[in-house]
Amino acid sequence: MQTYNKRFSTLTPAFYVLCLLSVGLMIQGCIQNVTMRGTTPTKLAPPPPDFDKPSGLETEQTQVTSSLPSVQPHNSGSTSQHALVVGINQYQYADGQYLKNLGGAVNDAELLSEVLRRTQVQLPDERILLDAQATRANVIRAWRNMVKQANPGDTLILTFSGHGGQQSDAAPLDERDNRDETLMFHDFNPYKPNQGRITDDELYGIFEQARDYKILFLVDACHSSGMVRATAQTSGRFRTGGFWEIQPEEPPPFQVLPTQSDEDKSLAHVTLITAVDSDILQVPETQLNNKWHGALSWFFAQALSGEADGNKNGHLERNELDRFLREKIRKKMNHLQTPKLLPRADKRSVIKLPSGSVFEPPSVQTNISDIAIVVENGRVPSGLKHIQVTHTSQAVLHFVIRKGQIEVLNNTGDKITTLRNAALHLWQPVIDKARLLNALDTQFDMRRKPIRITLREGDKLHKKGEVLHFSVAPGDTKEGLNALTLFNLAGDGELQFLYPLIEYKEPTVVKQFPHNLPPTKVTAPFGGDNLVAVLCEKPATGLHTLLAENQPAIPKPGQILSQLRKDNNRCQVGQYAFFSGE
Repeated sequence: MQTYNKRFSTLTPAFYVLCLLSVGLMIQGCIQNVTMRGTTPTKLAPPPPDFDKPSGLETEQTQVTSSLPSVQPHNSGSTSQHALVVGINQYQYADGQYLKNLGGAVNDAELLSEVLRRTQVQLPDERILLDAQATRANVIRAWRNMVKQANPGDTLILTFSGHGGQQSDAAPLDERDNRDETLMFHDFNPYKPNQGRITDDELYGIFEQARDYKILFLVDACHSSGMVRATAQTSGRFRTGGFWEIQPEEPPPFQVLPTQSDEDKSLAHVTLITAVDSDILQVPETQLNNKWHGALSWFFAQALSGEADGNKNGHLERNELDRFLREKIRKKMNHLQTPKLLPRADKRSVIKLPSGSVFEPPSVQTNISDIAIVVENGRVPSGLKHIQVTHTSQAVLHFVIRKGQIEVLNNTGDKITTLRNAALHLWQPVIDKARLLNALDTQFDMRRKPIRITLREGDKLHKKGEVLHFSVAPGDTKEGLNALTLFNLAGDGELQFLYPLIEYKEPTVVKQFPHNLPPTKVTAPFGGDNLVAVLCEKPATGLHTLLAENQPAIPKPGQILSQLRKDNNRCQVGQYAFFSGE
């Protein structure tokens, strides 16, 4: 890629994923057919007749009352926190084609249950519903029992990991795309698609009834079929439920719930956290700590452990959760996934943390672990440093040897570079880049707003000859971070120092934001780059000298971090992964 100093290499954007609710209570999910971003999801054909069999759950479901009157909770003085956790891997009618089982939803539920209990949230065993326990009837019953056991002003937490879906819009007819979003429970029956699921309108209705409480609703599911980058070779595990046509003569669900349009207005007492920020994208499962998970659930658990409490007041606030989840998930998933939290940008407390949950600010003394790699069809070059060879998809980098060349893929399946051969001097810079990115990730400071790095052309796969336009700005100009440093890490591990350049007499302190980078043309070599932006209170002149003297080689991560925090300089660090191809 070409820029004013001819040092910006190539690109490649990632998948984006969708899961959850939109402004009202739009539940976002995924369809199993994969299409490019912006296309219309493929409508699934009706399932074969052998799906039409008794669910085995109808007797249980009909025991639940057919209406939901407003709950009258008991009342006592202090407020507390209660949770209902749902995780579904195994679906009763999964056939591997129209409806597939998952691998990480139960792991999500077990992880969140452990962390929520550690956070002193009331979560009895009967409110942890996994697989066959997670029927429509059981989830509704558990929700109602939780509301009854809570007091006005208490916090109710509902987490769902599993399939989301879509169906033709039913009354109230409120969807712009004529589709209701749904969450699909264990007993969802593709031949009776209005059974075993709950719609966004129903959720809006029951949340409206619980207006005397604070509600946090986290959904790690998806309903759409789109992807940001169709070239990424993911694990194939998507939380995809599909679109189902509901015929007018279809009987109503066994448990009738109140419904209310989710397009009218948002509910002020409800905090919605969705796995993606667009309803046309899908959510892949990923391996974290050697287990399949949804990235949203994984990083929400980290937030509950105190890592998101930037102001150290013992509460997780909406704005803290928003910036923590967005930064961590976008980085981990290489911009394949960007979560959404609604309402945004306020300081309302969502969860109270227990005493002892301490936020630790960034430190120069960071333990930088070795990079886990997989090598297919060959061996690791002798002398390769800072690696851990593994045979699982937990690897950060995959080296695939084909016909003498080596394709290098990241953890989300994007090709980041192609190496000519197995020479050590070609492999080591790729490892060094991955280690530096991990080290820089530890320097994201929750006490400050995230740096806004914007790519006008978006996160698609950028093609040869396309011109890209980047801009950089502080999250909040009032924080006084206006001393800018920019460098790019190319797919092959080459470091390209971009700003400030002495030969162009560029000022170390930027007086006006956003700062626009020179237009960048996509050229070979193609792959994945990472633009790194650092904004500090004082110019990081030692860092500038270090980068300029070492490029194209990458300095040791410890050297960069030492210069970054020299003289107690206050800094924020941001990264932006982008991808290109022919």
